[in-house]
Amino acid sequence: MRVLHISDHADPLAAPGTGFQGGQNVYVRSLAASLGALGHEVDVATRWTSPRLPARERIGAGARVVRLPAGAREPLHRDRFGEVLEEFSEEVDRLFRQGGGYDVVHSHYWYSGRVALDLARRHRTPVVHTHHSLGAVRRAALDRACPPLREESERRIGERADAVVVGCPAEADDLRRLLGTPGERMRLVPPGVDTSVLRPLDRAVARRAVGLPADVPVVLFLGRLEPRKGWEELVHAFSLVCRERPTAVLLVVGGCSTAETDPLVRLAGRYGILANLRLCGSVPHDETALYYSCADVTAVPSHYEPFGLVAVESMACGTPVVATRVGGLSWTVADERVGALVPPRDPMSLADALLSVLDRGRDHFHEACLERVTARFTSATWLNGIREVYRSVQMKRAASTGTPTGP
Repeated sequence: MRVLHISDHADPLAAPGTGFQGGQNVYVRSLAASLGALGHEVDVATRWTSPRLPARERIGAGARVVRLPAGAREPLHRDRFGEVLEEFSEEVDRLFRQGGGYDVVHSHYWYSGRVALDLARRHRTPVVHTHHSLGAVRRAALDRACPPLREESERRIGERADAVVVGCPAEADDLRRLLGTPGERMRLVPPGVDTSVLRPLDRAVARRAVGLPADVPVVLFLGRLEPRKGWEELVHAFSLVCRERPTAVLLVVGGCSTAETDPLVRLAGRYGILANLRLCGSVPHDETALYYSCADVTAVPSHYEPFGLVAVESMACGTPVVATRVGGLSWTVADERVGALVPPRDPMSLADALLSVLDRGRDHFHEACLERVTARFTSATWLNGIREVYRSVQMKRAASTGTPTGP
């Protein structure tokens, strides 16, 4: 099967935790690489962002990223992607035609969805879409306007895509309630993690590698340093934790520029916990198990989180999670045996939950975390689900056009 992924602003080989690079990048890279390893031919079309990056680069066996010209060869704020959307769409269509076509197009995020619908109209290729976030939910959660046409585009994608992959029941409910997406178009396929990579490592070894003492409590934050990720509430909550655990360390993985980290450093200084803060910058995704394994608890204090892959990755490494009761986190961390859920934007509740988990100790949650991932969130389960979606849309399109499906 030949599959074209369209991931407009999220280069699958970009380092997560910087700028707008995060869960979508990890999702697309993992899926493309896994499909390629099974013998499928996979291209990921994304926008170029730097003259230092090659136009084509391997993700793994059978999979590659194709960086397409659209505007200046420099980073572009995600919300301004509409300025280059027409050019990007034309380049994706050129890639499609030059490559001889694809059996399935899988688009990621709403800009990509618009491009995919254009391809479907021109070439009658089935389209699978993953939203990754929804404009209406984001607007309500963050009280911030979305780019013009986003919500109408997401509604149209739900009506016209052959299938919409959702990561959790809450996302499916949002799609029905806010966008009117037909239930028969939705497929619940939660993202999974590669447990051969994201697995528990020896804690003492991990701490030595990261440069942390063996006997201090460690709270991990891994992700982008943007306000919706809740890092400001976490710094406040951690200052309360330090009143009872004065040697505790807040380990922050994400952000690679002073523009990203300076606000956090200033806030930590105001709360008097600068000495307890450890900034690690962005790290390659395949090295994150080291950081999960040296933590006693991972904090995911997001204001809005469509799925929350960090929570699943942490559990895969045997580390409990304290997360906010929003979006997909309400489902992934629903079992109190793997951590705790707290209201968003509530530093007091967050601090209490962190202290409760620290008091019980990481080992108390370890086995339940591993069991939760094995039961619901392995990469094998995810990949099988996605492949079944691809097969079903191919069969549906073939039945409507009278053409045979690919292997």
